[in-house]
Amino acid sequence: MSLGKRLKAARKKCGLSQIQVAEKLNISNQVISNYERDFRDPDTKTLKQLSDLYNVSTDYLVGRQTTENTNDNSSKWNKTFNEVIQELKEEDTLLFKNDGDFDEETALLIKKALKNGIKLVDDLKKKE
Repeated sequence: MSLGKRLKAARKKCGLSQIQVAEKLNISNQVISNYERDFRDPDTKTLKQLSDLYNVSTDYLVGRQTTENTNDNSSKWNKTFNEVIQELKEEDTLLFKNDGDFDEETALLIKKALKNGIKLVDDLKKKE
């Protein structure tokens, strides 16, 4: 698989659009598109930023590693979060009616809901 295809797959697995990635990295979405279509390769700094954003190793992105998992503890969180996002997309929730774009207020409400959910899980585990 090419670098571009791996970048696209990793982005989609994170549930991000090209525009969202471009905004996070402060580059244009056309640049992201060029990377994913193998028209252009990212520089070292950008490759590292993409690796961090997608929670995959740079070795995976350039094809030196066949699995995308990193060894850090956040990979389980990211995997779980991405699975939840994918399930919500499949359920056609209001959140994803506009192709996943939502305003700052919605983002803050999601953050609050996640924090409350994590607290609930912690409390339930303590009671066991």
